[in-house]
Amino acid sequence: MTTDSLLHSQGGRLPWAQALLLGLISFVSTLFCLELIKINGAISPLWFATPLMAVVTFRFPLRQLPLLLPACLIGDLLSNAWVFGAGYLNLKYPAVNLLQALACGALLRLALNHQNPLNSLFSWVKFLLIGVLIIPFAGGLVALLTLHHPQLNNFNFYSTWVVSEVLGMLTLGPVGLLWQRSNVFRQRQAQAIEQSLTLVGSLLLSYIALRFLPWPFTFVIIILFWCAIRLPLLQAFVLFLANIMLMSLMMALNMIDLRNSYPDFSIALLWLPFMLVLIPSHMMLMVMHEAREEKKHIQESETRFRNAMEYSAIGMALVSPEGRFLKVNKSLSQLLGYRENELLQMHFQQITHPDDLSNDIRQIDALLRGAIESYELEKRYFRCDGEVVLVQLTVSLVHDAENLPLYFISQIEDITGLKRTQETNRRLMERITLANKAGGIGVWEWNMKSGVMSWDKRMFEIYGLPADDNATYLTWANSLYEPDRQLAIDAFDIAVRNASPVDIEFRIDTLHGIRYIRAQATVVKDAQGIPERMLGINQDVTRIRLLNEALYQEKERMHITLDAIGEAVISTDEEMRVSFMNPVAERMSGWTQLNAQGQPLSAILRISRDHDDLQMENLLRHNLPPDDDQQDDLILHNDAGEKFAIHYSISPLKTLDGDNIGSVIVIQDVSESREIFKKLSYSASHDMLTRLPNRVNFEHQLNRLLLSAAEQRQQHSLVFIDLDHFKTVNDSAGHAAGDALLRQVAGVMRLQLRATDILARLGGDEFGLLLAGCAPDQALPVVKKIVSEINRFQFIWQQTSYHVGASAGITLISRENCQASDVMVQADQACYQAKHKGRGQVCIFQAGQR
Repeated sequence: MTTDSLLHSQGGRLPWAQALLLGLISFVSTLFCLELIKINGAISPLWFATPLMAVVTFRFPLRQLPLLLPACLIGDLLSNAWVFGAGYLNLKYPAVNLLQALACGALLRLALNHQNPLNSLFSWVKFLLIGVLIIPFAGGLVALLTLHHPQLNNFNFYSTWVVSEVLGMLTLGPVGLLWQRSNVFRQRQAQAIEQSLTLVGSLLLSYIALRFLPWPFTFVIIILFWCAIRLPLLQAFVLFLANIMLMSLMMALNMIDLRNSYPDFSIALLWLPFMLVLIPSHMMLMVMHEAREEKKHIQESETRFRNAMEYSAIGMALVSPEGRFLKVNKSLSQLLGYRENELLQMHFQQITHPDDLSNDIRQIDALLRGAIESYELEKRYFRCDGEVVLVQLTVSLVHDAENLPLYFISQIEDITGLKRTQETNRRLMERITLANKAGGIGVWEWNMKSGVMSWDKRMFEIYGLPADDNATYLTWANSLYEPDRQLAIDAFDIAVRNASPVDIEFRIDTLHGIRYIRAQATVVKDAQGIPERMLGINQDVTRIRLLNEALYQEKERMHITLDAIGEAVISTDEEMRVSFMNPVAERMSGWTQLNAQGQPLSAILRISRDHDDLQMENLLRHNLPPDDDQQDDLILHNDAGEKFAIHYSISPLKTLDGDNIGSVIVIQDVSESREIFKKLSYSASHDMLTRLPNRVNFEHQLNRLLLSAAEQRQQHSLVFIDLDHFKTVNDSAGHAAGDALLRQVAGVMRLQLRATDILARLGGDEFGLLLAGCAPDQALPVVKKIVSEINRFQFIWQQTSYHVGASAGITLISRENCQASDVMVQADQACYQAKHKGRGQVCIFQAGQR
């Protein structure tokens, strides 16, 4: 009886060693009972064989019983043979014991919890009815009918059988049902010592009471009651078993004699005090066990509640019926910003927002009246720093045994972030809904397993169907425009097979006519990776499609027009990169449309001034419209070496909102007209004989210097040069000689001048000279040199040498002397003064001279 092999069951087959051990236990326990008879055959013994086999039948799986029960039966037979010798009767008694044990074990299997058979007083009562009343009394009848010897008294035989079975079941049965190795060998050392001392003490006290005290069983009951109060369930039943075995042994050894105390009782009924001791002790033990279990359950519940509250991620508080905090957890302290001791001094109304207080109090009143069991509401609290926090409050009320309110349990969860998220999601869904509505987008879902298709309201509007219709796959398929039907169906079939997304345009036939639909969808798989649903949208793109068609036609007309015109047309994006070129632009630039696509405009067009051949990248790079003055000498160069005189214009391309999206550059080839214009312009501004500027040109340049002198305080010099003896050459040699002389003299004078100086023929043999930025005293050496060179010049005509000279007059152009008529007269007067002095002279105009 000191090993767990007796009752420890496993899912697989038990080893033979375990069957042998059970047989050994059966042999020893049965031998103990039989030895009691051998010592004093007049007293009915305890009988452990039947309870042992009944416990084995209850505890072990049915497939193991054919091995274990025969082992127990063999132990029983061997113990009978040991005491009484071999005989036929020794086989009949164990057979009845086995039959009785099977019946008892089967009934206990039906009535008791296999994992915890004696878990309550009610389960003990069921055990008592089956193992102590029904089976022993029924087994006694079977034994009386099958085993009774005619010479024995029927009542004595029956009562002896029943009492021995009852006492065996009351003592060994609970121990066998409850035995677990973990209950015994996993105890703390202090507990094991205390239980061992209690066992020894109870045996010693029971011995003393039975030997020396009056009414000994009364004292034994007290001892067993005390043990029932002190010990756990299994240990107490073991102690009861030990005490009954002690008392049985004392009776067998005549250490106590109940026959003298109860002479009128039969031998079997002398064991009634044993039952009167055991049954109340059992009841007391079960009551104490239930009390201990209830207390343990309450303590565990309190511990779980305390831990749940203390370590909860949300705020929790115990609040008195008057509204004061009794206990708060760390989460609530952190949420409200108060220390725990500060909150325990406060009333919940102190931190409640005034607008939420009346609703909270109304719910509390309903809870106290019993109208509701709990309530939830959203409310606002004031934190320690004054900030308002929004929480979800859940409150329930705890009552005492008399149903009076003890305290409120409040659960407080911060939902400020949740509310913000919900509001964000609400606005997002609102925007999505509005966007879908504005964009003509319908949302749908197709469950491919059930075939159910769900459409939103916009989908029914797009397809021209009543909103209360039930949409199916056929609804969609039948609405497809016949030329597009197979294309759309195939696209969705491929998407389902390959679990791939769909993006397709097709037409549908509705009551409102043909509509263009763009469908986009994606496949959703289940946990096994099998396509389960398809989610998608349909967008009515009819207006966009018709607009695209119109734009395409307009674009075609524009391209044909641009190809037909004689100007080069180039369009660019907002970064001045080429997006289109017509054939004329391709010919003039030397770039094809394909190669020029995406290239910067400055890389395609190389435009320069005619006089300096420098590329004007700045005008094209910055999208600046050209000035009219800049257009006169622009040249376009291409890679083939060709040059085109051009005029160009840049016009911005803008959206309806005025945003710039690019430019259009139109380039005209003006090479021929510019050449004609140059010739005409040159003839109008130059003397065709000497190729010098004429009088008109000279006066224009003079006005420019007069303006700079007046506005910028600059000083310039005006010079009149008149040839001497020109008339003699012209009259003697002829006009051809005079013309040749004028051309050669003009060349002599040009050699003495700067590039910025302006020399013009004013008429006849008169020349004008403008020296910019040069005062008369600075101009005097230059003019003298010119006059000197002319005086030394030898003109040869038809082998005849002619000598001519020149006279010159200089006047100052300044801010104080900036009238054209005045300075012309002054220069003429200075020149006249030089001739008057003897020709070949240079004079500077002095104010007051004539």
